[in-house]
Amino acid sequence: MFKRPSINSLNSGGDTTFIAADCQINGSISIKGNARIDGKIEGNVQVTGDLVIGASAFLKANIEASTVNLAGEVCGNIKATSLLELNATARLVGDICTRQFKVEQGAHFTGSSQLLEEAIAPLTLTENSKEMYPLKEKKLASKNR
Repeated sequence: MFKRPSINSLNSGGDTTFIAADCQINGSISIKGNARIDGKIEGNVQVTGDLVIGASAFLKANIEASTVNLAGEVCGNIKATSLLELNATARLVGDICTRQFKVEQGAHFTGSSQLLEEAIAPLTLTENSKEMYPLKEKKLASKNR
């Protein structure tokens, strides 16, 4: 009668928080797992999983989530550690920082975008690589004299 949850559904954070179209929130919210917002929020939104912002949603908020799929309207900055997707009905005024950015025809975006990159170790030069180019320049300069 009752189905036991599979391990995959537990690991993927199967719970999703819904904020209905007739709901209005003033203040910051933090959601563990995935979320779908169809209502109005004024504040900050932090989601540990994926966030879907429906076509009826209006957010005046800074947003942080793994993946953000935007179909509504947002006034604020968005940081998506994986993917930010703007659907054709999306309206975004704010700066974004994401690893991948997908925009459908018809979406409106006003702001700046920055690529979120993994920390890369700085390039280290060996003694041989430091001297290689200056030696060539010295040799060329002595030949020209």
